[in-house]
Amino acid sequence: MSFETWLLFVLASVALIATPGPNVALVIGTTLRHGRTGGLLAVAGVNAGVILQLCTVAAGLSWIVDAFSAHFDLIRYLGAGYLIVLAAQQLRSKSVSPGAAAPALAPERAFGRGFLIAFANPKTLVFFAAFLPLFIDANAGPSAALWLLVSTFAVIAATGDTLFVLAAARLGRAVSGRYARIADKASAGILIGGAVVLLAAGRR
Repeated sequence: MSFETWLLFVLASVALIATPGPNVALVIGTTLRHGRTGGLLAVAGVNAGVILQLCTVAAGLSWIVDAFSAHFDLIRYLGAGYLIVLAAQQLRSKSVSPGAAAPALAPERAFGRGFLIAFANPKTLVFFAAFLPLFIDANAGPSAALWLLVSTFAVIAATGDTLFVLAAARLGRAVSGRYARIADKASAGILIGGAVVLLAAGRR
């Protein structure tokens, strides 16, 4: 793989990751409600799910991709429903009193939420299956190049999601105290927005 091809992949990956979707909605919503630590744990879960999807494609496990594609609508409906449930929990929860720390979220729950939303997003799995081969030279031993692309995307995704968390954490601190309820509503709204994006996702 040439450096120019790799750089083109990097630019395409940055554009993809910067586009708001269910993963971004989850990490921002979690950060606004549970603070930076909760957001970073959600990022870890999201990227574990994304890496598993990428490895599925890289390993050539086409039956998994086919299964996701065949049940595309059902899986995205379930994912959107889960985001809506999380939004409802945000709205029902008690606001944080002025000066109090953000309510902690169990690490396994924060990680699990991120993993479920990321891995159960059929749009990204099908997209990866079509997207990654575009940057592979079939005549130059595609295996090593494919794993290079997987690693590159994983690093970019983790970096991008972490930046979203840091920005959301700063915003959360700015609206803490008497504006905490507004932050809760904003967090719920972002999660609902992610659900809408997932519901609106078509096969193209």
